[in-house]
Amino acid sequence: MTYRDYAQYTLSDFLEDDSFIQWVIRPDAGSNAFWQAFVVQYPQKEKVVREAATIIRVYRSQSFFANEEHRDDVWKRIGATLQQQQTIAPAKTVRFPIYARIAASVTLLLTCTYILWMVLGKEAHTIKTAFGEVKAITLPDQSIVMLNGNSELTYTGMWTQDEPREVWIKGEAYFDVKHINQDTANILPNHRFIVHGNGIYIQVLGTSFNVKSRRNKTNIALLSGKIEVSYTDASQVSSGGLVLMPGDYVEYAGQKLLSKKKLNRPHKVATWTVREITFIDPSLNDIMETLQDSYGYSVNVEDQELMNMKIEGEISVTSVDELLALASSTLDIRIESSGKEIIITRK
Repeated sequence: MTYRDYAQYTLSDFLEDDSFIQWVIRPDAGSNAFWQAFVVQYPQKEKVVREAATIIRVYRSQSFFANEEHRDDVWKRIGATLQQQQTIAPAKTVRFPIYARIAASVTLLLTCTYILWMVLGKEAHTIKTAFGEVKAITLPDQSIVMLNGNSELTYTGMWTQDEPREVWIKGEAYFDVKHINQDTANILPNHRFIVHGNGIYIQVLGTSFNVKSRRNKTNIALLSGKIEVSYTDASQVSSGGLVLMPGDYVEYAGQKLLSKKKLNRPHKVATWTVREITFIDPSLNDIMETLQDSYGYSVNVEDQELMNMKIEGEISVTSVDELLALASSTLDIRIESSGKEIIITRK
């Protein structure tokens, strides 16, 4: 296969190509050189190459499947691809730049519908995650949800064309919603997708966004498309909701809007989907709340004033230990962990 041939490939073509699958799963020096040269020669294809590679990697490590039979069919094909190789070089790890991995993780939620499938009954479904766990869920309409640690997603089992699609979230989730209605200015009632959480509901107009509903607050960051946020109270809903555009970030507490701002890099709010811990200008309290809510840590602090200390700039780490070490050295305080307990004292 030549560069010119691959230049015509779509996402589905890459997912079905034996040579591409082999490179993603077990790369060697030759295949690395080939694909690196390919994206240099055809930069417009870099995005779809990374999307396809990410789908294959995530699907291999996915621990939650609602349809085991479909998963087996996909991986029988990948297994057959590997068996066709007479000689396999030792496995190596291909590490893309951090911005590319984050961008791929954001777009992966839409493209995963190609290989993930869920067969649901008529009863309501509730899916929960443990502390530190991340699950990928395919809804009945093939929308994708990534559920963060210590979170819960509930939805009715069988969605029909006569009713809106509705889900309820506790904790944090990233949504990539399948768009049904083509006219976002005139959404038909049965084409609506509604997310309920902590006194508000979000009407989705074909989009991807992150929702965190914890500690009596709900934060919403819109990455693409358009959503409308309204209050659950009927009298508030009738007056119309707040329409968000890409990059908008809002924070609610019950029936009150606390803040609204524009994010320079909205995809940063979803880095948890690729097991990265990211903050921008966080206080120590922000960091500790995340470790408590998503990872199950308890925090013992000598002086509550320490929690107001801030770290300016961006933090992006891949482990809790790395995060604690960075916070400790930057703020010049002592942060120790023992099991699931964090102890914070002055030096």
